[in-house]
Amino acid sequence: MTSKASISTHVLNLGTGRPAAGVTVVLYGPDGGVLSQATTNPDGRVDEWSTDFELVSGEYQLVFEVGDWFKARGEDSFYTRIPIAFRIERPDEHYHVPLLMNAFGYSTYRGS
Repeated sequence: MTSKASISTHVLNLGTGRPAAGVTVVLYGPDGGVLSQATTNPDGRVDEWSTDFELVSGEYQLVFEVGDWFKARGEDSFYTRIPIAFRIERPDEHYHVPLLMNAFGYSTYRGS
């Protein structure tokens, strides 16, 4: 199954209560290599990856480049990047991995 939307994410800036537009997100596959990357849209969502990819069972990682994002807004951030590692057991399912963040903390969960 080749799909740009097999893995989706969105980023919410809890400091402002607004979507975080313009965050670079890099997706790593089970072999540790880069599968694709994207930038969050005005709604804070990745709606399209830079390349198609095929999901297989294994461990994946989304890395959010938040340090650059905060710096571009003239804000300090404790985090330079936020990695979220997760496991895919059923490649035919959709995986939504949101990030809720501010300059000094973050949270995530498996969404729908």
